[in-house]
Amino acid sequence: MKPRSAGAQGGHGRHRRGGGILSSQRTAPGGRHEGLIAICLVVLLGLVAAAVAGTLPDSPRVPVVAGTLADAPRPAGLPASRVHRASLLRFELPATEGARWVLRLEREAVDAVWLQGPGWRSPVQGFFRPGESAGVLPGSYLFELPATWSGPVELELHSTGDAHRALHPQVMGAAQAMHLEQVGVAASATIYASLFTIGLLALALYSAARDRMFLALFGFTAVALLALSAINGHLYQVPGLRLFAFWRSQGLVALVMLLCAAWLRMLLQYAGMDRERVRLKGLVDGVSLGLVGLVALCLLNVPQLAGVLAQVQVAPLGLALVLGLALLVDAARRRTLMALPLMVLAVLALAGVVLLELSMRGHYFEGVMVRYGYQLAIVAGVAILAVGLVGRIAEYRQQRDRELLARADTERRMQREAARSELVTELQQRLRPLSPEDIPWAAFRLLVERLGRLLPVERCVVATQGLHGQDVLLVEPVADTDAVRAQLGRRQLALRRQAANGITLQQPVTDPGQPSIVAIEAVVPLPIRAPAWGALLLQRRGADGFSTEELSLAGDFARQALLHLDQAMAAVQLRRSAELDALTGSFNRRTIDHWLARTFAEGARAGQPDSVLFIDLDHFKSINDRHGHACGDACLREVARALRAALEEGDLFGRYGGEEFIAILPGRSGAAARAVAEQLRMAVEGLRPECDGQQLRLTVSVGVATRLEHEEGPEATLGRADRALYAAKANGRNCVQVAPAVFR
Repeated sequence: MKPRSAGAQGGHGRHRRGGGILSSQRTAPGGRHEGLIAICLVVLLGLVAAAVAGTLPDSPRVPVVAGTLADAPRPAGLPASRVHRASLLRFELPATEGARWVLRLEREAVDAVWLQGPGWRSPVQGFFRPGESAGVLPGSYLFELPATWSGPVELELHSTGDAHRALHPQVMGAAQAMHLEQVGVAASATIYASLFTIGLLALALYSAARDRMFLALFGFTAVALLALSAINGHLYQVPGLRLFAFWRSQGLVALVMLLCAAWLRMLLQYAGMDRERVRLKGLVDGVSLGLVGLVALCLLNVPQLAGVLAQVQVAPLGLALVLGLALLVDAARRRTLMALPLMVLAVLALAGVVLLELSMRGHYFEGVMVRYGYQLAIVAGVAILAVGLVGRIAEYRQQRDRELLARADTERRMQREAARSELVTELQQRLRPLSPEDIPWAAFRLLVERLGRLLPVERCVVATQGLHGQDVLLVEPVADTDAVRAQLGRRQLALRRQAANGITLQQPVTDPGQPSIVAIEAVVPLPIRAPAWGALLLQRRGADGFSTEELSLAGDFARQALLHLDQAMAAVQLRRSAELDALTGSFNRRTIDHWLARTFAEGARAGQPDSVLFIDLDHFKSINDRHGHACGDACLREVARALRAALEEGDLFGRYGGEEFIAILPGRSGAAARAVAEQLRMAVEGLRPECDGQQLRLTVSVGVATRLEHEEGPEATLGRADRALYAAKANGRNCVQVAPAVFR
């Protein structure tokens, strides 16, 4: 395989693998939900169009003039807390053959309503106790007038209830009245079905996401379904829910107040109040608590309060809507999802409530939208609120993904730091006792092993030249060593240039004669001071390059390996400078004293002999005087080298001071020590160093002493060896003297 030019790095350097740090782009809030918003608004407009189309502007209607009957008798048995209202209706029915006329009243919350004329009385209809003749989801009170009536007609309209309710009679054809009734049924069914569906959706979402916001949405939807069905009078047709009729209008007010409280609590959670909005949150909490208090007051069912509550309910209702708008305005300013569409629908609902209240107080506004417009706005608002909460699931998922990515990134960083710490620990422990020749190999072997555990690579190569005077080529797997050595021979100049640049590069690898990429090679320069150089080569099969994180990890580990390698080499040099004599490279006096004490203590415990040899260079002063100190230093180095070479492994040798050397022979005494001393003397005698073009003849005198059985320290033995050395000097030099042979 042959690497291509390093210039091909640009494209492959941008590849990311599964282990790399992933990046994510956040979509603008609400940007992905514009289609859902548009669908909700289209559905709302369709419902509005259907309701408007349900009116029949071309159908004839009979004008009705209504006046108050002040002297109308109060029905017998009507409690004093109930209000009785009677009106005189005057209208003229056209004489149209086969036409059936109907008097239509909006379905207001009254206990009973009926018509009474000369010789005729209509059936009694009620809001809280609708009869079977009311039909399914009735939208109004319909009174069919006698077929024989024509011309001027006077009728009395009677109603009883908890409060005064403005009833707006309309006389129209039966077909038109039935068509309006069908429109009301369709609108009511749409409202209830929508709320029921959204409630089920909220429950399903809560079951899936376990987010309490969806549970709150379900509660709000359930309250809205109860309240709107009660406002329309349909709640009292459902078996099991007819018990709400016990509270009459007070129960209706309680449901409306409960709806307002649920609306505020829902928006409070949706808008997400924080510490900067404590005042607004406190106001909302206070109003919600007040609404709940009104609900409790209504449930007491005090008859004397019914009229008052029915008249003043619009105040807390309006306050709740205004506060809700304030919450939505604040949420829209903070770009909360779906806040702006909700704010628009809240304004429409508020306008619808105002129109309905004005209509109930005598200002008649004709049209189905007055009756159902605000309810449709509420349903659309609940739908958009559901869409907004569904959109939050995506935000939660994005947030969760970001948290997972951050957690994965943190775990990778922790794993990297743990591996880095383990590498540092192993480098410190393993490199410390090694010789300088073994330190680079051990450091790079640890580097390759650690990287192989973290990075998926097929080949890892460390190549250096001149690093602390050594050339290193470490290949994993070892079987590729010959192939890598051949490649490096051809690529040495290019690799040296890449290493000098200090920039990590990636390049594709191809087979000879083949254009396809079979692998990617990363060249990580090693920070080695010139003229030495080195590089870490990582090779991975396929066209996917190394990620930035992977290359950073490799570079970091390589720097750590080199740092501790240099520290270990420096420690060796420092240790050597502290233990060795700077001139001869032998142990110095302090180190020899340490080993003497240790050797004698071990020999005394083991009962083994130890011998000491004092070696002194003969006539060294004359060499310095005649040829100079430089020549004398050279002679000392030559003598030390010859003496070390003549000793066996396990023997200790050092310079004791000046031209005097010492040798420690563990485990030897007597003739063995004397024989070693003779070898040392002969090794020096055979030297012929040159100074100023002249060959010099060097000799040494040697004193030998052996530890006696009762001696545990080296002091006495050293004294005997020193005296033996002086005896050798006195006997003519260039000879060996053993202490026991001379001293007793």
